[in-house]
Amino acid sequence: MKQSARLLMLSALIFSIILSSYFFWRVWQNNIGTDTPSHAEIKQHFEQSVNWLKLNYNDVENIRNPILWWMIKQAATNSNDKTLNDIFINYKKTHLDTRPPNFSTPMFDKFYRPRMPGIEQFSKLHPYQTFFFYALSCDKDLSSEPVIQQQMNPGFCSMHYLHPRCITHQVMGLRFMQRYQCGYDERVSSTIASLQQDINSELTWDFRVGDAYIQRVLMLVDSGAYNRVKPVWISHVLNAQNEDGSWDDLDPVLNLGNNKAFGFTSMLPKIKTIKADFHATAQGIWLLSLLLEETRKDQ
Repeated sequence: MKQSARLLMLSALIFSIILSSYFFWRVWQNNIGTDTPSHAEIKQHFEQSVNWLKLNYNDVENIRNPILWWMIKQAATNSNDKTLNDIFINYKKTHLDTRPPNFSTPMFDKFYRPRMPGIEQFSKLHPYQTFFFYALSCDKDLSSEPVIQQQMNPGFCSMHYLHPRCITHQVMGLRFMQRYQCGYDERVSSTIASLQQDINSELTWDFRVGDAYIQRVLMLVDSGAYNRVKPVWISHVLNAQNEDGSWDDLDPVLNLGNNKAFGFTSMLPKIKTIKADFHATAQGIWLLSLLLEETRKDQ
């Protein structure tokens, strides 16, 4: 009995050592010094991602997530890429122009301001979604609500290491406030600066290259903190791109065959089929369009 207990304790100790060693090895890999990927390399990956969207447009055009299509619009504007611009124009004509205006319409028509209902109408939404709709409307009545005021301050995402997209969603909402000139300028800028530090810390320790990782790098670049993005983080995003030009939300650890792998998602470890994810890919396309602008300065 005692021998079995010793073996169990020894096995647990060995497992802990292996797990700790793996963790710190991945963290080290995630922070090593390296050269910034060249403009030409980023452009190649960008064109592959645009080609994926072109080939798979019929599969994703009915995905009802307007912010993803707003990201495609942003990427088309940033890059002046004809293929991407044509894709968005087609989506706009087919899907946006045929629907009545709604709370998301300001993403695509900056002069439209929706008439916002009382806060109780948003009770079933996540706080960040309510914040987005406020930031798109700059509605004065909504601005005084606690759920809005709280997200204008650092510290809203108190457990952000366990909720990997909380801070990035908050920054996205704050950036909409800046884009649509909702006011609170000094407070918003100060909060973004504080949250940039938190995102930098998350990227330093969280080596899992998936949807949340891409979103973190994206929000640093979009909020003006490109100089805080380590070149290796950009390299990891490029290396995580699938052969077809897409991204997914799986950082594979063990290939299981039949296009399945065990690995880390942005939340929990899973066994998943490796396949394109439009949520991750739209963010990847927008991020690369921003990186093309940044690296063009260095040419």
